[in-house]
Amino acid sequence: MDTAAASSPRAEPVEVVPTPKPAPVAPAAATDAPAKPARPFRPWARSRVPSTAGPAVLARAQALNALLVAPIGVLPATVGDPMRPFQVGLGPEILARRRPEVTVNVCERAIRDYVRSFSYRHAVAQPGSMRYDLDGNPVEPVSEKDRHDMQRNCEVDRERTRQRKAAAALAAAATGAEAVGPAEGAASSGP
Repeated sequence: MDTAAASSPRAEPVEVVPTPKPAPVAPAAATDAPAKPARPFRPWARSRVPSTAGPAVLARAQALNALLVAPIGVLPATVGDPMRPFQVGLGPEILARRRPEVTVNVCERAIRDYVRSFSYRHAVAQPGSMRYDLDGNPVEPVSEKDRHDMQRNCEVDRERTRQRKAAAALAAAATGAEAVGPAEGAASSGP
């Protein structure tokens, strides 16, 4: 045996194995379109399209009025009526006007359904918007914080709607592509 080889420790070559990078996690509703960078929020400088009551919001207003002893003037009465944001703290006044057989929970749910509508939130978001009392009289301007919060809320809602429509269009296109199978595609490319 060679004493020199035995006495000097030889470093054996170490194989370096690169650590695999984890695959990127796709969002739940990912599309093939490249992601747009998020825009910084810019408060609305001028009023956008006026907020008016559509059929869905009018139905919510009528459902709320049906729970009350007498209709309240702040709610729209017909399609096209302007949306008027409630005065801060108006909820207890509305609850005080509910019919005796209507529970507080049912009335609160109707109020929530109305104020969560896009038209109502859009009305709050408008620059220069006012808050109204039960009779529909303006009492105070919407605070800047409330206005900016609703503007952000409306923009997020619009972006979600855009993404939903894009996903639905992709799904429809994929369904349409699946409907034309390979045999049909080959047969239609004939003579």
